[in-house]
Amino acid sequence: MEIVLIILVFITMLGCGYTVWRVGKIEQKFGHFFSESEKTGSVMERLNQYALQETNQNARLEALEKHTKKLEMISERGHSRIGFVRFNPFSDTGGDQSFCLAVLDYHGNGWVISSIHARTGSRVYAKQIILGQSSHNLSDEEATAVTKALKQNPYQETHGSK
Repeated sequence: MEIVLIILVFITMLGCGYTVWRVGKIEQKFGHFFSESEKTGSVMERLNQYALQETNQNARLEALEKHTKKLEMISERGHSRIGFVRFNPFSDTGGDQSFCLAVLDYHGNGWVISSIHARTGSRVYAKQIILGQSSHNLSDEEATAVTKALKQNPYQETHGSK
């Protein structure tokens, strides 16, 4: 009977030794949960705290993604593609005082404004542009202004970035 008891004690000590060794391995892998500086609660409390932080971060990330999509939709409707052409329609007037200005959004929708300067005065014309095209005939200068605007990439970074 004593031999059985000694064997059971020995097996229990081996079990305890293995448990201590295993806990040491876990502490090595997850040391920041067991550090002396963070004695603010149990490991489970810290794991729950990290899980809550992750949930909060995921919620914030989802909100940022929704906000980014809204900003993208707004920016696509913003008139950020500009084409400008100066010209002289009449040989008897000096300087390129006439101009065409095309103002388009990301999809190529917007308008082209032309100002024709003559000695007797100036005239201003506006034509709607839909998907880069106008239902009205465009002059060569207006078409050039629209083409310049369409060539611009509103998502291209500026300020020296490529």
